[in-house]
Amino acid sequence: MSSSTIDSALYMGQKLLRPITNNYKNEVLWIMQDVLNKDTTYISLNKSSLLDSNKYDLFFNLIKRRKNKEPLQHILNSVSFYGYDFNIKQNVFIPRPETESLIDIIKNNINYPNSVLEVGTGSGCIPIVLELEKISHQIKSLDINYDAVDLAQHNAKKFHCKHIQFLHQNFFHFKSNEKYDLIISNPPYIALNELSELDKEVTLYDPLNALTDYDNGLIFYQYFSEFGIKHLNPQGYMLLEFGGRHQINDLKNIFHHPNYTYSFFDDLNNETRFILIQKI
Repeated sequence: MSSSTIDSALYMGQKLLRPITNNYKNEVLWIMQDVLNKDTTYISLNKSSLLDSNKYDLFFNLIKRRKNKEPLQHILNSVSFYGYDFNIKQNVFIPRPETESLIDIIKNNINYPNSVLEVGTGSGCIPIVLELEKISHQIKSLDINYDAVDLAQHNAKKFHCKHIQFLHQNFFHFKSNEKYDLIISNPPYIALNELSELDKEVTLYDPLNALTDYDNGLIFYQYFSEFGIKHLNPQGYMLLEFGGRHQINDLKNIFHHPNYTYSFFDDLNNETRFILIQKI
């Protein structure tokens, strides 16, 4: 046994993580929950219990990884999205809470789409939630990253999803005769010259091709504008996340087309983050 109680380990963990995150108390607690495989009630009732040496070492190894700015999601191998816990792993984009607004925008503004195409599978959280929330029962999702497709298939199996087809595919080479009611994507929208402004926690751990188009951050939207004309059903929609207010005028120019109408929506932080385009 170690000579450290759960309470003293939590205190030392908080002291180590306080300089790197304002959420240090919760993060330390979540790491302890993972190490002990116990809930917060158990931890609260057993703070004076001693940690055995293996759990003590594991706890502080995980704290050290977090102190070195490794994302908590990688440390815990999981991320919460729209109330569901998804597995996560290295070399796959970590979904952000702001992206959850995509689901609510669909629920509030689009009739239940029969056919959906998602571009940029990542962990599979968007198509899986679309099925779990009974928004659509015919979903195709593609990603250039094989690790992402593999992880998404694992997550879909975890949630017993049966209506999603995952494809390891480059969107720009994607050939299809199908038309869709909804095309949805959180594409790479950071301009190459803006990468240096990002936190190292992002650039070191998220795949770069999930962050940037290695150009001006608008390449995907320009392609979506052409793609939607050919592959949306009449009255169909595209719902796209983008980088914020500084891209709004560019997006207005890109989707200024006689066959499109569009509107903008804010994320959970009241930042303008989504464009909903309808084919007319």
